[in-house]
Amino acid sequence: MVIKKKKQIFILVLSLFLFVISINLVYTEEKYPSRPIELVVPFAPGGTADVAARTYSDVLSKNLKVTVNVVNRAGGTGIQGVTYVVRSKKDGYTILGTTDTPLMIMPVINKEVTYDPLKDVIPIAHLGYAPGIIAVKSDSPFKTLSQLVEYARQNPGKLKNSSAGIGTESFFNLQILCNKEKIKIPTIPFKSGGEAVVSLLGGHTDLTSSSLASLKPQLKAGTIRGLAIFTKKRHPEFPDIPTAQELGYPEIILNVWSGVFAPAGVPKEVLDVLITAVEKTFKDPEVIQRATNAGLIVEYLGPEETRKLLETGLNIVKKLAPESGLVK
Repeated sequence: MVIKKKKQIFILVLSLFLFVISINLVYTEEKYPSRPIELVVPFAPGGTADVAARTYSDVLSKNLKVTVNVVNRAGGTGIQGVTYVVRSKKDGYTILGTTDTPLMIMPVINKEVTYDPLKDVIPIAHLGYAPGIIAVKSDSPFKTLSQLVEYARQNPGKLKNSSAGIGTESFFNLQILCNKEKIKIPTIPFKSGGEAVVSLLGGHTDLTSSSLASLKPQLKAGTIRGLAIFTKKRHPEFPDIPTAQELGYPEIILNVWSGVFAPAGVPKEVLDVLITAVEKTFKDPEVIQRATNAGLIVEYLGPEETRKLLETGLNIVKKLAPESGLVK
């Protein structure tokens, strides 16, 4: 009898213990977020993805009431960082702040990609986009894009381009130009647009195909000269830079856009918190001003619109990739 009572007491105590644990787990889940969040940027510092993430990370921290740490995980033109997020724990504490490159272009042209951009990540929001630009140093002999093209035609392979990686939007744009003009301009890839600009300024490359977010400080300082910008209209801050369409290249249309994503599998209640906080952050006047100052054209899009933008971009890249010689 005594043994039986002890067994009953043990079972009761164990049941109470498990009940308390379950209550604590539920409480912890309801408290999301309760610890710092890792905002993974899959490129090195200085590029569009990094610049964009740093325009909003502190405001997002304020809205989520926890620290949001920007962590650069560069490699493979964004592939390594995205893969890290996709494989991370699906608890909302590891999210992705990226340009479209590793989601819209790399899956089309790089066989090393193991993730599906339409299945393995969930769009949270689109912040805006940075127009692509072809630029040279301010002391370059090339004053116009036509002069550069003509030199490249007379000197095949002599000019060198720097970009944030093989297969980025800006790389694509230059390849489309080269294919149309039947010229060759080799590209030296770097881990970010910032590194590509440093190469140009150091005289290691002759031009750069990058984004306005990466080039804006140097354009403002007058250390580089823009030869073409990939927008429908001239940029109000740089009215002297002609558009690619004006110069006869309407097919050069890809620009770098930036957004936030979560790995697939994150619970709905966590996603709802992130979506609400990110929307509030991206619509914050301070963030809009910072992003604009950094060279982004701000255009908030919610989860569904961001997904549609990604799907549309994938279809465009699938068409352009063979034409640019990146896939057979």
